[in-house]
Formats: sequence, structure tokens, C-alpha cells
Amino acid sequence: MSTQPVRPAGTRPASGPSVRLTPHHPAWPAGWREMNDPPEQVFAAGEAAALSTPAIGVVGTRRATHRGLAVAHGLGAALAALGWTVVSGLARGIDAAAHRGALEVGGRSIGVMATGIDLTYPAAHRRLRSRLQERGCAVTEFEAGTGPRRFHFPRRNRLIAGLVRGLVVVEAPVRSGALLTAYLALDYDREVFAVPGPVDLDSSRGCHHLLREGAHLLEGPEDLERILGRPETCDPAPGAVPSGPEPGSPAAWILDRLDLEGVPRDALRERWPGNEEGWQRGLLDLELSGLIRRLPGGRLARTIWRP
Repeated sequence: MSTQPVRPAGTRPASGPSVRLTPHHPAWPAGWREMNDPPEQVFAAGEAAALSTPAIGVVGTRRATHRGLAVAHGLGAALAALGWTVVSGLARGIDAAAHRGALEVGGRSIGVMATGIDLTYPAAHRRLRSRLQERGCAVTEFEAGTGPRRFHFPRRNRLIAGLVRGLVVVEAPVRSGALLTAYLALDYDREVFAVPGPVDLDSSRGCHHLLREGAHLLEGPEDLERILGRPETCDPAPGAVPSGPEPGSPAAWILDRLDLEGVPRDALRERWPGNEEGWQRGLLDLELSGLIRRLPGGRLARTIWRP
């Protein structure tokens, strides 16, 4: 008969050592000391010192649209390039896209978890967590062996809200954990930003609700920089967020006609006023710059926040 412990469904064991931190630890974030319900201790795997760096949270729905994923990914990259540590909940959808954006330009990212430090949830994010721990850390206040429970996520969310200088909601329904995190951030006197979206999508309604309640409109990273400035200990990511193509070039013509949802490639090709060589050169330039991505069904879409 096997004596192996039963692992909670949907989790995977984590690799690598972890450390236990208390409020006396030098890496303990100043923001947690300002909370009225701070954690008594946390467990961190990776570079625990990342917890005391200037941070921005990026959160949203697990059921994100292609547009939402592209926005979160581009924003994560742009914030990391400015020197911010990108914080999220390691969940599917918006969270994972923001983490990946920061990591892909060599930036820092922190994943705040709702399980014990020895588990990864969802299990599919084990590789993402491993990459994250190379440039930041995974952190939780739950003891080892603790699986994901519904009531753990609000507690996880309060740690995100307390850790960051500002919080960005990219896509979220009105009733969602992302909005709960935003309200907690407001309680902790953090700046809250919301990204507007199509009015007919349920995942836009939470952001629009926050905007009506007084959240800052976020149309690009410069909106956040106008409110919060740049990190005082600015440590920009070594990578670079792709810049836009040269005005008047084939690449610029193509990019101007794309959005984050995707446009049929063949339909766009029919509208192209130039020759085949220019069309192919424009596509190649955009792909090498990482400014576009190919979607199922022969569609092309932008990959960054804004060129």
C-alpha cells in the first residue's frame, strides 16, 4: 500500500528551497506594515529581496479575451522596462499574461499564491513559476501542504493589494476577485487603475464600474507614470519593449490596421496597396520585432500595449 501523501487536485509539487519571513526580515515589504490585517509570516521561494522592491499589481479574470491577454502581457513588459516589479496571483488568464510579459523582457515578477509554498496551482503554471523565481519570487502565507480553497483567494488578494504601490485591473466582471483586490487596494490607500474595454463584454463591466467609482483611466503605461512617477530605485529590465515601426513603412501600414482581437490576414492582404515584396517585408519586420502574433483561423493581431 502506498504511503505517498495525497496532493490536492490541480496542483504540482514545487521545486527549490523556500524561506520563512517575518516582519523583522529585511525583505519584508513596507506596504505590509501599513495594513490593518498584515500576515504574521510568509514563505517565499526564489529571490525574496524582490518583495521590498517598488511594485505594481496587474490582475483580472481567468477567462480573458485575446485582447485582454495582449494588454496584460504588454503592460507587464512595459512596467518591467520602467523598473517596476510586476505582482499578480499566478492564476490563468490576465495574471499569467502579466507575469510572462515582465519575465520576457528580463524584468522582476512576484506571484502571490493561495496554496502552500510546496505546491503550484494551477499545475500547468509550474514552468511559469520556475521562471518567475529566477527573477523574483513566489510567496504565500499558507503552511506547506495547504491546497487551494475558495476562502484562501481573498486572503491572497489582500497580500497583493498591500504589497503594491498601484493596482491595475485589466479585465474583470463586476463580481470577481480582481474587483475585490481593487477595493482592498483602495482601503490600503493605493492607487487603482482600470483598463476600459468593449461595452458588450461582461469582462469589461468591472473595469467600467471602477472607472465610475473614480479609478484612474489607464490607456497606456504613461498614465500610471503620470500618477506614480518612476520607481525611486529604478532598475529597468535588461530587455526592451518593442518600439513601433518607422512611419510610412509597410510594417507601419499593416500594424495600423490590426487590433488586439485579430484581423483576417487574407482580407488585409487584399487591401494592401503595394507589391508582394513590401507585404512580406512588412510582416517579417513586425514578427521579428515581436509586434504581432498569429492567431487561429489565419488572423493577425497586435502583441503590445501600444506601438
